[in-house]
Amino acid sequence: MKKDIMTFESMLERVDEITRALEDPSTTIDEGLKLFEEGVRLSAQCKAKLDEVSGKITELKGELDNLQKSEFKADKNK
Repeated sequence: MKKDIMTFESMLERVDEITRALEDPSTTIDEGLKLFEEGVRLSAQCKAKLDEVSGKITELKGELDNLQKSEFKADKNK
């Protein structure tokens, strides 16, 4: 799987795998550093995705509020 097209869920799964590997005493320092770097990168991508989704939800809630206000005004004018 190409890392640049990973889903949010697959990124979280990979972060979990990395965490387990970092907790494993048999992981070498060099492997640990590479895993840690990957984990930091994936965590940043997850945060960016959450921020994107949060912004979209806020936008959609605003649209819904506007629709409800228009419907309320239309109902008042009947």
